[in-house]
Amino acid sequence: MKKQLLFLSFLIFCASNTKVYAQDSNSVLLKKYSDSLRFNRIDSIRSKYNDSFKNLLKDLMLDEHPFSVSLDSITKTVSVLNSDDEHMRVISWVYINDKEEYENNCVVLFRKKRGGDEQVFWLKDHMEPKSDSLYEDYNEEFWPGALYYQLYHFTKKGKDYYCVLGLNGKNSFCNRKLIDVLWVDKTGELHIGAPVFYSSERDYTPQYRVFFDYADQSSMLLRFEPSEKIITYSNLVPSNPEKTGKREYYIPDGRIDFYELKKKGKWIRHEGLQEFDLPGNI
Repeated sequence: MKKQLLFLSFLIFCASNTKVYAQDSNSVLLKKYSDSLRFNRIDSIRSKYNDSFKNLLKDLMLDEHPFSVSLDSITKTVSVLNSDDEHMRVISWVYINDKEEYENNCVVLFRKKRGGDEQVFWLKDHMEPKSDSLYEDYNEEFWPGALYYQLYHFTKKGKDYYCVLGLNGKNSFCNRKLIDVLWVDKTGELHIGAPVFYSSERDYTPQYRVFFDYADQSSMLLRFEPSEKIITYSNLVPSNPEKTGKREYYIPDGRIDFYELKKKGKWIRHEGLQEFDLPGNI
């Protein structure tokens, strides 16, 4: 009996070590692929490593518990955001070719509770955002692509929503920053966008997301201030009156505006932030 217990313990030890070794090996590969798709000077090699990174990540997301997959090795080159309620994880990255064309990639993990079933959604950057896309709800097949860099969890009518800030390098002349919302309904479907952004207290036609297009050579502030429950952002104006309407010539004018989270899950826009210290830009 002692011998059997000893043998069983040895098997458990070996299985445990094998799993740890596999995790370490995957972490090394993820780092290698993510570093190469970002920093390699040769476009064809960056493209190859982008595919390799995506395929390995897809394989890892097939794990019974994808939330437990370690991503610590890639956080310097890939954005990994976790919600404060630990129900959502958002992984996004961008591949840029020599023509300065941006391919946005994103995978969203969701669970209703810790220890519960875990869902994985791969978003497809197949939609060119237009003015009417500010008022539509999309799914993972039609995603306004972006590299997400901040996530904020809020509730509306008892439902969990996850507001995200992102950057889309549209082209060599114009950048886009955006505010969007991710949420999962009762049937387990992912939604991108929600009618929660209001231009004023009296606005009765809320937007589902917000776009900011501006000159590539400019730097625009767009950031969550969690302690204040606001999103601060730079007011954008044309560099001269003749460029009005041509977003690739829009630049910050120094004024800071903001969206404030109010009751009932509404984000209300305000102009001219006065009483808040803003150290640096994002």
